[in-house]
Amino acid sequence: MNRRIKRNRAVAIHITVPPVLLDEIDARLSHKMSRSNWIRGACELKLDKDVTEVADLTDEQLINILRNRCNYEGPGEAILKSLLEILAKAS
Repeated sequence: MNRRIKRNRAVAIHITVPPVLLDEIDARLSHKMSRSNWIRGACELKLDKDVTEVADLTDEQLINILRNRCNYEGPGEAILKSLLEILAKAS
């Protein structure tokens, strides 16, 4: 009887990264964590359509995210509204 071969096996690849980047990755890992799993997770986050890089957002979008996140009232809301007005004038 033949066994089915799983097609979802991990494939070993070779990548080149600057030593500084490797040091940053290693600094985030505990001694029990797998570097491969960490890098795989980072790749999955980058490819996931639901995850947005902060650098991809406009200043206005970031401010509105903050406003919607905490329902600011008082000084916090005033500061965020002022920032939006300043950005609107600058555009």
